[in-house]
Amino acid sequence: MRKLATISMALIVAGGVMIAAPATAAPTISNGVACKKSGATISQSGFKYKCGTNPLSTSKKLTWLSIDCLTSANAYLKAAKDAADITIKLAAQIPVIDLGITNEKADLALTQAKLTQTQTKLTETAAKLAAAKLDVEKKSLTAAVASWTAAVRAYTSKINAITLSIKKLESSRSTATTQPALLKADIANTKENAKLICSKGF
Repeated sequence: MRKLATISMALIVAGGVMIAAPATAAPTISNGVACKKSGATISQSGFKYKCGTNPLSTSKKLTWLSIDCLTSANAYLKAAKDAADITIKLAAQIPVIDLGITNEKADLALTQAKLTQTQTKLTETAAKLAAAKLDVEKKSLTAAVASWTAAVRAYTSKINAITLSIKKLESSRSTATTQPALLKADIANTKENAKLICSKGF
């Protein structure tokens, strides 16, 4: 009788164990794990996750995404938009810059021609001054030499300013031409970093 009671107790205990065993552990949360309520948040292992669609994907499936993932993904999207806007503006600037360079070069050629003419006049006037005998003639020619000298300096200064302006415009054109490629490379790196941070399992 005692043996039967012991067996019955064992069966009861075993049954209790069998009933308790099916309890399942909570699923591990990480990037890509499906979720149900958009905007829901949860913390696990010191990381915070939010339920939503992945900004880097066209899928509308709701999954858990780490806050770091969302931050990186949204930063990439903003950078990509800004880069696209900048590229459009740079492309629009190139014709304007080209026109500016053309105008400056035309002005440079004209000023250079005037400088050459003025230098010729200065040389001729200086020669006349050297050969002058009368004081009144020397006085007039001295004033003319001073005037032509001032004109040479003015044209030379203008040529230097135009040359500097052309260099600046050419530098701006170079930037407008090469910057889009640099931006594209930076955006590609930003996207790859975001994809890495948003990888499943992280």
